[in-house]
Amino acid sequence: MRQVFIMSDEYDELNSNRITIRNREGNVVLGYTADCYLMLDHDLKREDEVVKFAREYTKFHDLGSVAVFKTSDSSQVDLFGNRLGNYCSIFGKPLSWDEIRWHVLEAYRLGMVNKGFAVIRKFGSITIRVNSKNNKIPPPKPIYYYRNGDNRGVMDFTKHWVMCRKLGMKGT
Repeated sequence: MRQVFIMSDEYDELNSNRITIRNREGNVVLGYTADCYLMLDHDLKREDEVVKFAREYTKFHDLGSVAVFKTSDSSQVDLFGNRLGNYCSIFGKPLSWDEIRWHVLEAYRLGMVNKGFAVIRKFGSITIRVNSKNNKIPPPKPIYYYRNGDNRGVMDFTKHWVMCRKLGMKGT
C-alpha cells in the first residue's frame, strides 16, 4: 500500500489514519509513504559510504534494485574532514512490514540509520520527502542507481518524486 502524505515543518500528529498540519509560512512538504518498500534515511553520512552500503546490502539480501538520493547538505564533517550529508535509499522489491522492520533494525545495527529512524518504524510505514522545502532545502537529488532485478519500489518513488520535486518552493 502506498500513500502520499503532506507534511509541514510543524505538524502535530502523523499516523496511518490522520495528519494534522499547522502551516504557518506556506512551507508545504510532500512525502512518499510506503508500507511495502524498504526506504532508509542515512543522516550525516559520506556519499561513498551510503552508495557502497546500498549496493552491497541490496545484493546480499536480494532486495532488488536500489536508488540513492541526497536529501540535503550538512555543514558537519567527520574526523578526517570529509563533508557529511543526508541521504535516503529506496529499494525495489516489495516486502512485508515485518521484513522491513527487520531491515531497519539491521541497518541501525550496521550504523547506517540513526536511532530515531529505527524507533519510529513501529508505526507501519516509512515516509521520505520528495519536494523542496521553500528555498532553503532543495528536493532530493538522485546520485546513484544500481540495477539488481525488481525495481518497483524505485520506480514508484521516482515517479512521485518527478511529479512533486518543485512543489513547496516559494515563488514558483
